[in-house]
Amino acid sequence: MEQLSRKVDPEQTLVDVDTDQIDAFYFFAPGEVLDQQMKMAADTRADQIAVFEVSHPDEARKVIESSLAAMQQQNANYFPEEADKLEHACILNDGAVFAVVVGEQAGAVCSAGLK
Repeated sequence: MEQLSRKVDPEQTLVDVDTDQIDAFYFFAPGEVLDQQMKMAADTRADQIAVFEVSHPDEARKVIESSLAAMQQQNANYFPEEADKLEHACILNDGAVFAVVVGEQAGAVCSAGLK
């Protein structure tokens, strides 16, 4: 998470999100997430990094995509530039681990992969 955070947020402007608050953003079924971490902007920006270790990787991508779509819809009327960031979010996957990157650096991070 820290290495990914440095790529996405070199100025370290994102703040940690408590584990119990992550559920307000990503709608996984109970027991699906084995471990999770999230950092996001403390202001109105949609910028975020989220990492999930899941028990059913096949379903996880669908949950992540639908959660991002819901966030995009919530932002569309008030912060259209932030909705655009959510539309172009990067979802990286390595086995049971998923990383989600939302922000101006998402494309570059996706190109570089999880390494």
